[in-house]
Formats: sequence, structure tokens, C-alpha cells
Amino acid sequence: MRKHLTLLLLCCSFCLAAQIPVKYTLPPCGTAPGISPWLKDYASRPQEFVSPRSLDTLYVGIQLHLLARDNGTGRFSPERVLAAFCQLNEDYAATGIRFYFKDDWNLINSTAWYQHANIPQGIDMMLTNNVPDALNAYFASGVAGNCGYNLPYAGVAVAHNCAATGDHTWAHEVGHALSLPHPFIGWEGKTYTTLNPTPDTLTYDYTYFHDTIDTQIPAPLDTALVEYLDGSNCSIAADLFCDTKPDYLSYRWNCDAQSNSTVKQIDPAGGEFYSDGTLFMSYSFDECQTRFSDEEVAAMRANLMTEKASWLTDVPTEGEITGAPDMLLPLDGENAPVSGAELRWASVPNASHYLLEYTRISSFIVKEFELVTTDTSLVLGNLFVDKNYYWRVRAFNHWYACTPFSPQQSFYTVPVTAITSPESDNWRCYPSLISRGQALTLEFGEEWQQQNLQCSVVDVTGRVMWQTPLRSSNARIRLDLPSGNWPAGVYHLILAGEKGVKTRSLMLQGG
Repeated sequence: MRKHLTLLLLCCSFCLAAQIPVKYTLPPCGTAPGISPWLKDYASRPQEFVSPRSLDTLYVGIQLHLLARDNGTGRFSPERVLAAFCQLNEDYAATGIRFYFKDDWNLINSTAWYQHANIPQGIDMMLTNNVPDALNAYFASGVAGNCGYNLPYAGVAVAHNCAATGDHTWAHEVGHALSLPHPFIGWEGKTYTTLNPTPDTLTYDYTYFHDTIDTQIPAPLDTALVEYLDGSNCSIAADLFCDTKPDYLSYRWNCDAQSNSTVKQIDPAGGEFYSDGTLFMSYSFDECQTRFSDEEVAAMRANLMTEKASWLTDVPTEGEITGAPDMLLPLDGENAPVSGAELRWASVPNASHYLLEYTRISSFIVKEFELVTTDTSLVLGNLFVDKNYYWRVRAFNHWYACTPFSPQQSFYTVPVTAITSPESDNWRCYPSLISRGQALTLEFGEEWQQQNLQCSVVDVTGRVMWQTPLRSSNARIRLDLPSGNWPAGVYHLILAGEKGVKTRSLMLQGG
């Protein structure tokens, strides 16, 4: 994350969505079948991989790469990044593996990579941009026509439309990165049917997906044993795990109320079964998936503590964030200049970054502006005049990103001519053109702050319309005028205190 990461979404949110393939039209995973040499070694002697850290939480650094077109448009929004990251950690919560952002997000502008059509383009993208000692993860609009894929020697890629809350694609691809194959390995690219006898073995190719970048032609071939229902060959067949049931379904499938497939399968010995839809490494619908098996968890943790040890760090280096920022300026419902309005919020303990959003739609279904910043204020450019804007802020850091937004607040834009320029001591009052019941905004320079003042409003004849004591407790305060029954016309606001007297002329509109 740079100091400011800006994404303008107003005019293109819906048109961009229309151009991105819908998730269920995409193959779930482009990772080709393959059992890594490491997993074969582990499966032959798993007890020898137990270490003193086997029960510790393992902290894994992720380097995030966010792709956009050449002109910087189309990038995965910060809010969606944080939602996907929280979903990933939720999916891995039971494994004792926790992910954090190793460094700030890497923003890449390349149309060719943003919608890359094939794996060789993805290889080029990753080997050009990868950082060492981290799990490199790429988010792009199109990732070789899939929801995601993993390259064992490079990183994982996830398509934008496959990374919503409740979507387990990222968890699935990280599972591949940590040595896990599909439970149906060998069936990729094949369609199971009971019309044909189930074979004992399946041949598969794993071009691009073995442990090195070697992309030799013809494609490397390997053979997988088909797993039997009785478990007699579970340690040497399919994914090599005995607590994942046989599964021959290499396409998206829905599950029944017991989270099993609705498609019956028959093993080579005639045993009938239904696939387990709870496994993240299967191709069941997201709604079915809830877990990694115990043996899958043990393998991933062992892989991290041996082959991927450089991805680990011992303890969090940033503290937990327990609250949302307090919104300081403008006050809720206050007027703000149509150009140059300042948004300001309070810092939050342990926060390193803030996500700011504003929009004219109170539901935030469309955001006109999103920004990741390390600051606690932002001066806005040109807005639309005479409009309500809604804004909110969320604090996070590299370790703690599943944090709430502040309660949203609003401001109303008025012409700059309705707001006086600040005087030399930064005193300002606006707007000068008001309607009945409309509040004023008072800004005070440092020397005028924390003062006891007498506030008066008089008409052109000098008659006092209203008077009240006032304390300038903040740099900016809201002043509600009881003007509902005042006649239209010119009035004068008078502030008197130890520092002197300030006056401002006001025009109250009729109607």
C-alpha cells in the first residue's frame, strides 16, 4: 500500500462488473494435477515431520499483488481485498495457520497480465514481480480462464469474481501452494460416468505445474491410483490422505443436506459412495465447503515448517486493532465546500493504514472514491454541488485487517462562494447564505480554541435575535441557529471573547 491508493469507481463499477466473467461460468481451478516430491516423501513417513512447533500458530507472510489495466483502472478494491483476506484467515482458523501482509500491496498496471489468457503469461507475471520469502498472491480480472491457479515455484492467482466473502477459492489455491492436491487427482479434465467401468489408474499431465519452471514438451505425465471406498489403498492412491473420502468429480457440484454430492460414484471394486463436499480442496460449491481434513492440515503445517520455512515469522510485529476511527471533520450533517473540503478522523492505536470511502449513496453499494492512506485527513477535490455525501473510515495494519468501519457520517456540499476564506488567524464561518433552521460551521485557529465566547445574532436594526454562551472546544464546531421564525433578510453573527471580536454577515433566505 502506497501512502495513498486511490480507486475511482463511480462511472465504471457496473460496466466493469458486466465485463468480468461470472464465477460459476469459470473452471474452479487451473492448477494441473500433480503430487510433489515433497508430499510423496512426507506421505511415506509423516511421523518424522513432527517438530517442537507442531502445535504453535504458524504466521505466514503474504505478498499481495493487485493488477490493473495499463491506465490503472479495474483494480480489486481495497474493501474487497480486506474481505478476501479475512475470509482466507477464517478458512484457515482451525489449522493453526494465520496469514499477514508481509509488505505493502504491490500495485501493477498491465493490461496483458490483468486479463492474462494462459499460464505462460501468468508465469511471466509472477517471475517478474515476485518477492522472496513470502507466499506471492496475485489478484486480476482474468487468470488463464479460471477462478484461480497455483504455480508451485511462483505463486497463486485469483480472479476478482472468485474472491467474495464466502468464497473459498483463495483458501483452495493456498492449499495447493502448501502441497495439497485435489482429492480427485487424476480426474482433472475427465468426466466421471457410471456408464463406463471405473479404472484402477488414471494418467495425467502436469505441464507448468511441477516444482521447477521447466515447461518441456511433450507434457510430463504421471499416473494416479484410483482410491477405493474401503480405504485399502488410501495412503498410496489419489491425494495420499486416508481421511479424505474417494472423489471422482472434477467439475463444480452441489451438495445435499449432509454436504455430500448428489452424484453417486462406484469404485473399481463396485463400492458405491458420494463425495464429501465439506473439503476446501474439492470442487463442491462454496456453500458446502467448511474445512481441511486433519491429515491435510498436518501436511500443510509440515510443509511450512520445512520446505516453506522462509515464509514464516515467529510473532506478530503489530498490535491488535480493537475499534473504529472517530470521525472529526466535517461534523455529521454539516455543510462543506464543494471544492477543498477536508475529511479528518482520529488515529487508532496500532493502525498503520486507513481505508476511506465516500459516496452519494448511503448504502455504499457504489463507492465514488476509495483511498488507502497512512494519514488521518484528506482534502478533497471537486465534488457535485448541493449534494449529500456519505463517508466512513476503517483502520487496519499488516496483521489485523478484519476491523469495522466507523459509523457513516454525511456532509452537504455548498458553493465555495457561500464559504468565506479564513482570516489570518484561521477564523472562518460558513455558509453565509442560509435557510431557516440551517446550522453554521465555525472554524477557529489555534489561539482562538478553548475560549469562552459570547455568541449573538443581531438584525440590521441592532436588535438581538439570539444570544448564548459558547466554548470553542474544537477547531471546528457546529452552531445551530433558532432561525425558524426569523424574517428573511440580513443578520450579523458576533463572537466576543478574550481574544477580541469576530463578526460575519449572514443572509437568511425566505420560504
